[in-house]
Amino acid sequence: MNSCPRLVSVAVTGPFHKAFTYHLPDRQAEIAPGTRVLVEFGRSRAVGFCLGASRVKPDFTTKPIIRVLDTDSYFPPDLFDLCLWMADYYYANPADCLAAALPSVLKTRRSVDLVWAEQDNADIPDAIVSIYKPGRRLADVVKEHLRQNDPALLKRLIDDGQLAENWPVVEETGRAVISGYRAVRVDDWQRFFAKRRFRPEPFVGQQDRSELFANGWTEHYVRAASSAGLLRPVVTSKPDSILDFVPPKEGVTDLTLLDGQRAVFDSVIGLLDSGFSSSLLHGITGSGKTLVYCHIAREVLNRGRTVLILTPEIALSGTTLAYFRGFFGDKVTVFHSAMTQRERLESWNGVRRGRYRIVIGPRSAVFAPLKDLGLIVVDEEHDGSYKQDDPSPRFHGRDSAVMRAKIADIPVLLGSASPSLESYHNARLGRYRLLELKERPGDARLPVVRIINMKKERLHGDLPNLSFPLKKEIDQRLEREEQVILFLNRRGYSPQLKCSGCGHVPGCPHCDVKLTYHKAGAKLSCHYCGYLRTAYECCEKCGGSRFQYPGTGTQKVEEQIARLFENAGVLRFDSDTASGRKDGHRMLRDFADRKHKLLLGTQMVTKGLDLPGVSLVGVLSADLGLDLPDFRSSEKTFARLLQVAGRSGRGSSPGEVLVQTYYPSNEVIQDAARQDYLSFFDRELESRRLLSFPPFSRMVKFVLSTADGDKLQSQTASFAERLRGRLERAGLESDILGPAPCPMPFLRGKARRQLFIRTKRVQAFHGYASELGGGADAFWIALDSEAGD
Repeated sequence: MNSCPRLVSVAVTGPFHKAFTYHLPDRQAEIAPGTRVLVEFGRSRAVGFCLGASRVKPDFTTKPIIRVLDTDSYFPPDLFDLCLWMADYYYANPADCLAAALPSVLKTRRSVDLVWAEQDNADIPDAIVSIYKPGRRLADVVKEHLRQNDPALLKRLIDDGQLAENWPVVEETGRAVISGYRAVRVDDWQRFFAKRRFRPEPFVGQQDRSELFANGWTEHYVRAASSAGLLRPVVTSKPDSILDFVPPKEGVTDLTLLDGQRAVFDSVIGLLDSGFSSSLLHGITGSGKTLVYCHIAREVLNRGRTVLILTPEIALSGTTLAYFRGFFGDKVTVFHSAMTQRERLESWNGVRRGRYRIVIGPRSAVFAPLKDLGLIVVDEEHDGSYKQDDPSPRFHGRDSAVMRAKIADIPVLLGSASPSLESYHNARLGRYRLLELKERPGDARLPVVRIINMKKERLHGDLPNLSFPLKKEIDQRLEREEQVILFLNRRGYSPQLKCSGCGHVPGCPHCDVKLTYHKAGAKLSCHYCGYLRTAYECCEKCGGSRFQYPGTGTQKVEEQIARLFENAGVLRFDSDTASGRKDGHRMLRDFADRKHKLLLGTQMVTKGLDLPGVSLVGVLSADLGLDLPDFRSSEKTFARLLQVAGRSGRGSSPGEVLVQTYYPSNEVIQDAARQDYLSFFDRELESRRLLSFPPFSRMVKFVLSTADGDKLQSQTASFAERLRGRLERAGLESDILGPAPCPMPFLRGKARRQLFIRTKRVQAFHGYASELGGGADAFWIALDSEAGD
C-alpha cells in the first residue's frame, strides 16, 4: 500500500499571487524551503521555488516534482522570510521575490556543476566510489545519487571543500581569465579524437592549463574539444575586480569621532545585542554620517556579525564605498542590478562563503545572502530611488530593510539630512529612536543660501537660464580657482522638438509623451520606454528643416555656459553621460582632482558627493516638480533643494547657494533656503493630517493596463465596482479615488488606468483585495506606506 504523498508548495514566476501544490517522488529526500525545483506547469516545464510543506490537501491528483535543482537552499532563513513577507505585503508573486535574490545564472533550469577539488579520490567515501562506473563523471554520480538519498552528505562534501561548485556562467569580461578546463562527455572522447593524431587520456574532474599542456594538449585541441562540448572552461576573475574603480580612502581609520558623532555611536552600539530596534539619524549635510556608519560597522564585525548598507544609487555611492574600503579593505563588496553576470555571481558567492562581510548597494542589495546579519543601515532613507515600480516585485527598499531587520531581530539605522515625513513622524511618536548630528566637523559650516527672483534677475537673450547674481558669483569662484556645481533636474537638450513650419511635435509611438531632443546625433528619445529616433533632420509631416527647441535640459545649458565661461572646463553629469557606474565614478574622480571647475547635472549631483573644492551651488530652476499632481511633490522638492545645497562649503572655503525661482515667496523654497527641516515638517504634516494622506493613512495604487484601450475603461470600472462592494460588505473604512487615466495613459504600447484606495487598515484590506482580478493583461498594486507600523 502506497504511503500518502509528501506535498510541497511551489511558487512559479508569472502573473500569480499564490503557490501550487506538488508532491515529492518516493526516492526524493526532503528539500529545504527556497530550493529551486523543475516542475510541469501547464503544458511546459518551469523553474519554481519550494516554499515548504503544503498545509492543504488538494482535491485533485498532484504532479510530482521532476527534478531538484539545488543541493540546498541558497536563502538564509531571514532572507527567505523577507521574500515571503514582500510577496504578501506588496501583493507580488513569491517566485518573483525569491528570484530577485539570485544571480541570473540561477534563474534558468541549470543546476550548479560539481567538480572534485582534489584530483585523487583518496578521501571520497567508499559508498560513493562503489556506485561509480567508468565513463561517467564522478561528480555527476555523486550529485544524482546523494541529492535523492543523502542530501546532508552532499552538502557536507561541498562545505568541507571536497566538492567545488563550478557555476555555468558563459559571460566573460575583460578581467575574466580561464584558469583551467573541466572534462565533460568523457564517453565521446574516443570517437571525437579517432581521426586526429592527438590521443589524450580522459580525466575525471578538472585540470588547469599548465597540466593540460604538460600532457600534450595544444591551444588548437583545447579550442576544438571546447567547441565539441568535451571540455568546459573554468572562468575565474581577478581578486577585487568588482571594486577596483573605487579606490579606498586613505587615512580614514585615523579619523576620530567628535562628541556628537560619539554620542550617536554609543547609542547604536548599545542596541546591537538587544534585538530589533529602529533608529533615525537626522544629521545635517556634511555632518559625517558615513564615518559614524564605519565605526559602528567595525564594532559589529568585531562581534562576528555582518553588515548591510543601503544607498540610494550605486553611481553616487563613491564616498561611502571609499570610506568602507578604507576601513575594511577586501571585506566589502557591492550588490546592484548594473553588475555584469559574472560580477554579480562573484559578489553573491563571496557573500555566501563569508569572504565579504559588508555589502553596500541600492535597493536590490536588501536581497544579499548575508549570514549572521548584525546591523542594517539605510543611508538617505528619504530618497525616492528606494522605490521600485517596475519590474516585479514592486517594493520599497527602505521599508523592506526595516522588515528584514525585524525578522532577523537586529537594529536598523536610517539616516538622512531630510528624513521622510513617515520616518520623522515615527520618531516623534517614539516608534523610532531619534539621533541627531547638528554640526559639520572641523572648520566646515553650512552654506549661506540666497533666493534669486528670476522675474527680475534673469539674463536675457540666449542665456535665459542664468541670473545676473549667479553669473557674477560663478565668475568670482572661477577667479579664485574654486569649484561650482549647477543643478537642473531635466536632462536632454530640450523636452521636445517643434517644427517651425507646421508646428508638429514628434511623440513616442508607444507612450503618451513627447520625445526629448538630444542635440548630439540629432536624436529623439523616450525616457520611459527607450524608443529612439536618430538623425532627425527634417519634419516627418511637412519636410521642413527648421525647428524650435522649447524648454531647457542639461545639454542646452551645457552649451550656453561653455560659451559664457570658456575656461571653466564644464563637466555634464547626468544619466546620459554617466550611464555606467564606472563612468560616473571616473567623472566624479576627475572633478574631485580639479580637472574641471564646473559640474552641471541633474538630481545625481544632489546626494552622496563630498567635494571639498566646491564653494558655490547654483539651482537653475527650483520650481521643477513643485506643481506635479503628487501629494509628495513638496517633500521631494524640499529634499532635493536641501541636499544639493549641502554639496557646498564642505572644505575650508565658505559655501554659498543661489536658488533661482519664479516663486520666491513659496514656503517650500523658503524653508529649504533656511535649511529649516522642522518648520517644513510641521507645516507639511498638518497638511497631510487635514487631507488624511500618509502617514495618517495608507495609499494603495491599482494600475490596470492592456493593449486594448477600448475595453480598459469598462474593465477598470467593473473592477472598481467589485472592489467597492467587497469593502462595503466587509465594513472596512476606506476611500476609493478614481478610476482615472494614469498621468501617462499610454505607456510602452499599453493603455493604463489607475485608482487609489485610502485606508488605515492596509493589512485587512489585503485580504479583501487578494481574490479580485482586473480582467486586464496586467494588474498590479503599489503600496505607498511604511513598514513596521
